[in-house]
Amino acid sequence: MNNNFLLRWKQPFIILIIGLSSIFLMQYFIKVSLFQYGLYNRVNLKNKVNEPDTMVFDSDIDALVPKFYLSDNEGVALSTGLEKLIPKLSFTCSKHDIKEMRLANDLSSNIHFLGLFTPYSSCSNYGINSPISDNYNKENAITIEDYVLTPYLGSRLKIIRNLPNDTHLITITDPLNRQLYFNNTNDNNVVINLVYKDKKIHIQSKIKNNIFYHEFKEKLTENIYLEIFVTKKGLTDIVHSELLMVNVFLCILLVITCIFLGLRPQRRTIKMAIDRGIKRKEFIPFYQPIINSMTGSIVGCESLIRWCKANGEIISPANFIDIAEQNKQIYEITDVLISHVTNDIAKLNNISDDFFVSINVVPRQLQNQTFATKLLNTLSANKVSNHRISIEVTERTPFTDLSSAKAVMQRLVDNHIGIKLDDAGTGFGGFSYFQELPIRTLKIDKMFIDTIGTSDVKANILNAIISFGKKAKLTMIAEGVETQEQVNYLKTQGIFLIQGFFYAKPMPFSDLEKYIDNNMKGIGI
Repeated sequence: MNNNFLLRWKQPFIILIIGLSSIFLMQYFIKVSLFQYGLYNRVNLKNKVNEPDTMVFDSDIDALVPKFYLSDNEGVALSTGLEKLIPKLSFTCSKHDIKEMRLANDLSSNIHFLGLFTPYSSCSNYGINSPISDNYNKENAITIEDYVLTPYLGSRLKIIRNLPNDTHLITITDPLNRQLYFNNTNDNNVVINLVYKDKKIHIQSKIKNNIFYHEFKEKLTENIYLEIFVTKKGLTDIVHSELLMVNVFLCILLVITCIFLGLRPQRRTIKMAIDRGIKRKEFIPFYQPIINSMTGSIVGCESLIRWCKANGEIISPANFIDIAEQNKQIYEITDVLISHVTNDIAKLNNISDDFFVSINVVPRQLQNQTFATKLLNTLSANKVSNHRISIEVTERTPFTDLSSAKAVMQRLVDNHIGIKLDDAGTGFGGFSYFQELPIRTLKIDKMFIDTIGTSDVKANILNAIISFGKKAKLTMIAEGVETQEQVNYLKTQGIFLIQGFFYAKPMPFSDLEKYIDNNMKGIGI
């Protein structure tokens, strides 16, 4: 898997994992919120009236009681609709009374039964003689002015309206559990209480010891409250449909967000990652030795920046250098690199007097005297001889101010810091740089070294570069050398300074120290 892919998708993937974990951990909170939201909306729906002279309740609304700004008596009256029914009754249990009760029952969405009791007769919406009595247990009832509320079978309420002359109008509501939550669960999983001031009646089941309940409380009127206690199982049963929809929505939203983050312009994504890497000091030098093929001795090395993440992952400069240059982060990275290199050189033992380490910089840096000042100060602070450092500048990006570049380079050369042209023949300046700038070393790019022993047309360019270097009396270093055939050919051309995998790959400083010790022992020093 390439590093570009990892850089682009690592953050979105981490966010996806954290997001999914958060959704999982939030399940309890989501369940409680869904139940509370559903309860609030079902309890506090406003009652609607189809016509001024008909029973309350729109048939599409399961309204239990009006909003809590009503007084207790008004709330009960409006919830049952009895006050609308009473003026229409003759209280004789006539056919007219039965018809009005049937009509009221049909128009209501939360009334199951209506019954009328007078001293002489009884009737209901089912006909003459009520199948349900007007008796109730006073210990398990709430009295509010002319109304008595008491539990009835199947999570229902019996509401009795006391009228003059020992007349009673009773209402049996539909099951409250159906009005408070849609999905079914065992009745024992939900406890429903109606509370009026200091009196409480149990509508459905009772609290059991050693069982955990989620408690919900809704204010219905001025002094009437609805208490609901739900077990974990009951909560899951009741909200499972809504929970599934919420989870699907959150997951889709999370995936869309992660895809958006992953598909952001990569330059911005890597820029942010580079900033973090600089702060965390994740950019370190690797060193690739430069060997004299005639003697086998190490004469120096090139420092190559590597991005070493905290998890051990190493990112190639090919994946971030261009973006770092475009965003001017390369200046901070170079400062970090110079600091590392000078510290490492100060620790080296058994190196020759002319041993050097090359540091790559971009042309813009060599157009600013501040760069030269910082470099010289860093060398002085670390007590490293100036000649130990060499600057490599690539011609793949052009100089914009040659006169400034010449002044900075000359200052470095005057302070014994060598200048090398990297990737010679691959970019903008060509060999004109050697005429205008104080560059005395040419590095032959791997692109041309790879043509040795082939019929590639670039083999002619390699020979032309070598010919130019000899005539200009330049020091030449061959990069990217990987085979004995290439080493032998370069020897025949008088090029002995070799950098490439044939001798050594780029390595961390700890390995470089061992390599130098082994090299010195190998050549008998």
